[in-house]
Amino acid sequence: MRKLWAACLLVGAGCASAPIRSSDEAALAAADAQVLAGCYDCLLEARDTYERVAVGRARPLVVTRLFQTELLLSLREKELALPSSGAEERATAVGAELQPGLDAPRVLKIADLVPPESNGMPRRLASERRREVGRTEAIRTLADDIAWLPASGLAEPVWQYLALSAYCAHSRQARLRDPPFAPVVDLRDPATGVAPLVAYRAATCQSNHANDVDPVVAAVPRFVEALYFKGRLSVATVQRRGNIAETRDAIDSVYARFPTSPAVTYLNGHFNQLTGDCKAGLRFYDETLALQPLHEDALLGRTMCQSFLKAHLEAIATATRMVELRTDNRAEALYWRAWNRHVRKELDQARADIDAAKAVQSNARFFTLAGIIEHDQDDLDPAERDLFSALAFGEGNCTADWYLGLVLMKKERWTDSAGAFENAMACYDKAVKDSEDGLAAMQANEDIDPDFRQSQIAGFEAAIKQDRSQYHAAAFNAANHHAKAGSVDKARPLLDIAAVDPALADFVRQLREIIKR
Repeated sequence: MRKLWAACLLVGAGCASAPIRSSDEAALAAADAQVLAGCYDCLLEARDTYERVAVGRARPLVVTRLFQTELLLSLREKELALPSSGAEERATAVGAELQPGLDAPRVLKIADLVPPESNGMPRRLASERRREVGRTEAIRTLADDIAWLPASGLAEPVWQYLALSAYCAHSRQARLRDPPFAPVVDLRDPATGVAPLVAYRAATCQSNHANDVDPVVAAVPRFVEALYFKGRLSVATVQRRGNIAETRDAIDSVYARFPTSPAVTYLNGHFNQLTGDCKAGLRFYDETLALQPLHEDALLGRTMCQSFLKAHLEAIATATRMVELRTDNRAEALYWRAWNRHVRKELDQARADIDAAKAVQSNARFFTLAGIIEHDQDDLDPAERDLFSALAFGEGNCTADWYLGLVLMKKERWTDSAGAFENAMACYDKAVKDSEDGLAAMQANEDIDPDFRQSQIAGFEAAIKQDRSQYHAAAFNAANHHAKAGSVDKARPLLDIAAVDPALADFVRQLREIIKR
């Protein structure tokens, strides 16, 4: 089957004899094999061979292969959101030399519809491009153009690759129901399968939801860019599966070869943030923004990591940049700017930010932070409303329960505040039990990355300690406020719970003496 694939490429070039030296014939055969292997470096080397041989009277016999390789290179660069190497321009120039049997302008029209990898470009630019494409005649004729590709004069693996690329990008926009063909992707059996070039494109087509590139990399170890798609899928599940080492190996390999791909740098930043290394994450987010300054998710990741690293002024500056750009995730930018300003005790500015965030988007985090800021400003009615709104989302929001108790305490509504703290007790108690279950499961799981496992165990242990302390503190506050409301019988059992925490021993003793009196 491999020989037949090579023959397909040769048919596209023509069969007339030419003054090609035997050494060049061998080089052309090797280049043909590299195109079928399909990796980016394979294509670059094949292109260099075709350029070297395609001179004088040999050029007409090689120029079609050169055109096809430049076409594939331009598509691969889009798949990785790489800066253009000029492959698309060279394909256009070479296409003008082709015989009438291959309609290069129509082929290039189809290729031009294929967008860059979405994770490597700002959503604003991607949306603008989709709208522009949607208004073109090319998108309306895409189904006919894809159906025409088998008769285009392109070698079979090349037209299959282009057809898949166009289908994967625009199946919904162009109302394409079925894939352009159904390749048998079985690289273990070359007699029935397809070239690695096509197998890669079939596996990375988002419409197919496959992303199984392991057979491709096994067949062509130099196909390192295939690992980007494996890494993208792994990063999405890394916190659940704990496959840290496997994921890191994949994305490190891709980054080593493609450090100028904003899709690759962003993936590395997101991975490191998810796995708790915001210092490394920040580096990759900065690299992404150097390549794509308007990348909304890199800006948000940068803001969050600066916040976690306590670089509050820097986080405020990045969030302000997002607000000024009016990014589609600016509500999150306003939230994090408010969060950092609250840490810095800049309460008026923090409140203005969180109010602006709530005007764009509503969620429990936004209402909780608003209630906290309003509590700190002693603006109690709005604080109570926002904290009740936060709790209405029903997400086990212990912080909102706690601060609602504080707000009601400031209002001296002792029975209500006691009830809020009892709700906080129940919430923290459940949080402890959930963390204990998570800890037990993590301790028993030996099939995940050991470093990730240890960090998760440490995280669960810290959460259990913190939430258990908050549980006892909430019990003391509830007891105290029941006592102030005259409900001593309700206060006593809560004091017994609070007394379990040695840190509260003096407070418990003093309150018991007050109750006795």
